[in-house]
Amino acid sequence: MSYHLKKLSIVIIFVLLAGFMSGCSFTVNGANSGVKDGKIQLRVAWWGSQDRHDKTLRAIQLFEKENPDIHVIPEFTGWDGYWEKLATAAAGKNLPDVIQMDYAKLMEYIDRDLIVDLNPYVESGVLDLSDVGKAHIEGGYVDGKLYAVNLGTNSPAVAYNPEMFKEAGLEEFNPGYTWEDYAKVSKQLQEKFGEGLYGAGGVANGLPWFNIYLRQHGFEVYNSEGTGLGYEDDQLLIDFLEYWDDLLNEGVAAPLKVTTAIQGLEDELIVHEKSPFLWFHSNQIVALQQSAGQDIKLAVFPSTPDGKEGLYLKPSQFFSVSKQSKHQEAAAKFVDFMTNDLEANEILAAERGVPISEKVREHLRPQMNDAAKEMFDYVERVETHSSPIYPPDPPGSGEVGTLFDRIIERLNYGNISVEEAASQFRKEAEEILAKNK
Repeated sequence: MSYHLKKLSIVIIFVLLAGFMSGCSFTVNGANSGVKDGKIQLRVAWWGSQDRHDKTLRAIQLFEKENPDIHVIPEFTGWDGYWEKLATAAAGKNLPDVIQMDYAKLMEYIDRDLIVDLNPYVESGVLDLSDVGKAHIEGGYVDGKLYAVNLGTNSPAVAYNPEMFKEAGLEEFNPGYTWEDYAKVSKQLQEKFGEGLYGAGGVANGLPWFNIYLRQHGFEVYNSEGTGLGYEDDQLLIDFLEYWDDLLNEGVAAPLKVTTAIQGLEDELIVHEKSPFLWFHSNQIVALQQSAGQDIKLAVFPSTPDGKEGLYLKPSQFFSVSKQSKHQEAAAKFVDFMTNDLEANEILAAERGVPISEKVREHLRPQMNDAAKEMFDYVERVETHSSPIYPPDPPGSGEVGTLFDRIIERLNYGNISVEEAASQFRKEAEEILAKNK
């Protein structure tokens, strides 16, 4: 083969490889380096469903119409692989200008100095947060700096079937009901509807629910440095696990052989009237009610006998602005548009959660179906029954969550005691988190 033919073959292979790579990573187009055709090239990355993609693309078209000097380059994918692609882009100093950010990943991007403090743009008026309540935005602040703007608010919630309460002659839950009340009502509902119904639903002893229990007692799962657990007395976990273990042993909570067969929201026990309850996050209510085909409502979590509540408002996801961006003010302008523009939010339809702007919420409310209105109302209710959200999860939190689930599975199968479960979780979780020291 001649030298020129070899050279041509290498070029062809390189081009084909580049084409393949563009299908599995964020676009590498030098958009951060300048302006094309007199327009700022603004790259925006997000993950999500096809429905989210379609809605976001339509909102982007509106943004470009209102900002003719800016051209937005969308870079979207599913959740799988999103963070790996961002890591590759960061290593190549080619991060998108605007990044959809997850609460669990926020500290990593702050620690690596990859995203900017947006406070200067709030102060200049480019990013208007004057209509945003503190509880809706505080999750994006770290050490007084605003690194991320919440795209939609949700909160942990107890979904329930109000018709079952009515048939059983029971009052629906109001804020202030206790853990004892929840167990008592669960048993009463089971007695009313008989065999085949699990009055308490599944065993809600996952780490997020334990964290709410901890918050009711003044603690968090992790310490403030992220180097260990945030509580010292294992009796807290023992009491929490015993509560659910008792309901499981009494047959009021569904066993693992039942709950592990659930493949998605449409399979949940509450959908098939096999339970009056489901513990989940409020932004899932629209899909849950659609699956159930009947009215489903949301209640706050049970509180301690002295009225301590552990709820919080949680960002479903954020937008952050990359420190590698050459167009940070334009990026902040885009974030402001997605936060405050009424027409854009009509398009987005609260798909990412309840909008953080009060005027947007009030504008959208008449257009929402009953399930979405329930979500809006619940978030407003939680705002008066919550405390500041816990700090962003430290590195290793995903591994700690997996560990917790594995230990709880052994407990629910009766292979270990609650005391052994609490002790084992502490030992192994502390080993994981010690790597952050």
